[in-house]
Amino acid sequence: MELERIGLIVNPVAGGGAGLSIARAALRALAPRAVLVGAGEMGAAALPDASFIVRVFDWSPQAGKARTTFLAERFAAEGVDALVVIGGDGTLADVALALHQAQNHALPLLGIGVGSANVGPLITCRGADVKRLAGARLAAHAFDGLIAGVNAAPRGLGFNDVVIGFTVLATVNGRVVDVDAAQKMQGRNIPREPETIAAHDARVVKTSPRGETLVARGDQAATVIVGFPDARFYGKAIAGGVILAGLVGDPAGCLVCEHVLVRTRMDPAWYRRSEPVVSRYVGLDETERIEAWGLRDGAVLCADGNPLAILRPSDRAHVTVQRALVNAIQIEESE
Repeated sequence: MELERIGLIVNPVAGGGAGLSIARAALRALAPRAVLVGAGEMGAAALPDASFIVRVFDWSPQAGKARTTFLAERFAAEGVDALVVIGGDGTLADVALALHQAQNHALPLLGIGVGSANVGPLITCRGADVKRLAGARLAAHAFDGLIAGVNAAPRGLGFNDVVIGFTVLATVNGRVVDVDAAQKMQGRNIPREPETIAAHDARVVKTSPRGETLVARGDQAATVIVGFPDARFYGKAIAGGVILAGLVGDPAGCLVCEHVLVRTRMDPAWYRRSEPVVSRYVGLDETERIEAWGLRDGAVLCADGNPLAILRPSDRAHVTVQRALVNAIQIEESE
């Protein structure tokens, strides 16, 4: 596919601030005819010696990730061939949400990963491999996605998993560690030990045209993960029941466990004390919905490691799945 006219979005803090230099290398590799870009650190600062047509868009008074979604909406309205996004899985998910809300699922994303994980299907290549884009055969593919929300309002998209917890993964001093999810929403990476989200009144249910299925209650709901029955699922090694969901054609599944499973390090002694580990699984198709409420105060709804909302016990978090939610560009390997 030809990418003559692109929109460029840079997360200025991802990858320790390496986004602008990676964006410059990506543009040299792609050699577009025209580039639409956000002012300053959102991309324009990467183009001091641009040899192509450039349109710079002012994103003020937006702040934080609102700048990302604002630029995505503007560039999409301009009819670009693709959005080139420099950031992590969370940044890509923010852009995909903007396109979803604009009902523009056809515009493809070219993601260059400079985040903590970079394991999602929206990542075309990692920042260190950006030279692979030069002369590469590129093709757009449709990917299923998760839509996460609170109290009937959508908050974000996930293409790896949606997790409810007190921590997410982040890179601190070159190491991937568990950090406080609520603090992460404020731009601070504060290490924190993962904790259970279970409470006496906790409920996790699946609703469908056939009725309501109770998945877990009370202390059974220490961990809640919704993900895909393939390599994207964070907990695939322990999510056998969700993998079974894939065998019957469900695009996603939900894992609920009475132990805290989403963590960067699994201590053997803790694991031995926790045995037996009991999990509950349900499949999830496009007619169904996972809902969770009554969880510990302050638990955070997260999609692809991107904190979306701090929950109160009265809040109802919900997750649905949609096929072909986004188009993402991949490098086609030579035969």
